[in-house]
Amino acid sequence: IRDKESFAYAKEIQKPWGGLDPILDWCKSELTGDWRWQLVTVSSDISPGRYIFFFDSDRDCFAFTLKWQ
Repeated sequence: IRDKESFAYAKEIQKPWGGLDPILDWCKSELTGDWRWQLVTVSSDISPGRYIFFFDSDRDCFAFTLKWQ
């Protein structure tokens, strides 16, 4: 298990309830380097969840930002 500080890049996003699964599926199939995600705030029917994604690769961070920001 890696500590979040060991990753070179991080991106925080907010997504509504049910919005995380498509992102995780995309990450599993499209990212080339090591990555992780962290739950910051749980989503509900009235507020989005906050998540931080961590990446080793600048390419992966950029692709993620273009796709999900």
